[in-house]
Amino acid sequence: MYRKFWLTNSLNNRYDLTVKDKAFMYTPTGLGFKKAYNSMMVGNSELITTQSYMMTDIEAELLFNLGSNGADYQGYQDFIQFCKYRPLVLHYLTPNNLDAYHCDVLFVSAEKGEISFEDSMLHIPVVFHRLTEWLKDSDSYYSMNNDLIGDGKYYDYEYDYFYAGTNLSGQPIYNNGTDAVGFVLTIEGDTVQNPQFTLSQGGEVYGICKITGTYDYVMIDSVERTESIYLEYNGSAVTNPEQYQDFTVANGQSYLTWIKLRVGESVFAFTCGNIDTFAGIVTLSFKESYVSV
Repeated sequence: MYRKFWLTNSLNNRYDLTVKDKAFMYTPTGLGFKKAYNSMMVGNSELITTQSYMMTDIEAELLFNLGSNGADYQGYQDFIQFCKYRPLVLHYLTPNNLDAYHCDVLFVSAEKGEISFEDSMLHIPVVFHRLTEWLKDSDSYYSMNNDLIGDGKYYDYEYDYFYAGTNLSGQPIYNNGTDAVGFVLTIEGDTVQNPQFTLSQGGEVYGICKITGTYDYVMIDSVERTESIYLEYNGSAVTNPEQYQDFTVANGQSYLTWIKLRVGESVFAFTCGNIDTFAGIVTLSFKESYVSV
């Protein structure tokens, strides 16, 4: 068994990069990570003042099978044509075929190399610049309600799905990635008044959000590139939903609305003005983020 790579483009097309009789991604590098840091000397010691992860370039050699006569360049031409439709996403499947990840990439270069007479392959060095960390393909997905239906249960779906039962007041949420991530929270299925949720870790509340008003559907997306709020009442979208954020709940230390889920175990708590009678469903989903896979 070996790891697999493929690209998808803005047309939702797929280009496999580990097909030996078509195109094969050989000796890839840059799947790990680098750190940038600043430091200062304190006596005879070096003190790290800031540090952050750097997006690394992924370099590889693509081997295109030219056929028996060594003159079929169609695979290479198809590849160049495919990469014209941006954005591009590079997908990676681990050798155990269990864990799949993806990252947004920028196609930086392709050097048209020489034909190898030993293997009848066209060797093309390529470089992709990674624009994001590696995101796990499957979502971590938590669903909670206020019904007295017993303890939460775990279901082995295609994504990590946890049915949390009555734990609206304190549900553990696990981010097993290497970085804090945004998430999508939805409230649906019943009228909810002044919904509010908090995230805490080690007894410290690090995120809090409150939306004033009465709604039938609430969606809060704190993923960096898609940050948004959507509110609905009586089947109609509420205009300018951002104006219904209640900033008075800030305590000077917690993030508001665009909260990132910290690494490790957090406790999620939800309440609303009609919590005693609220019978809707609250869901929280996110993709774990990794600096290296």
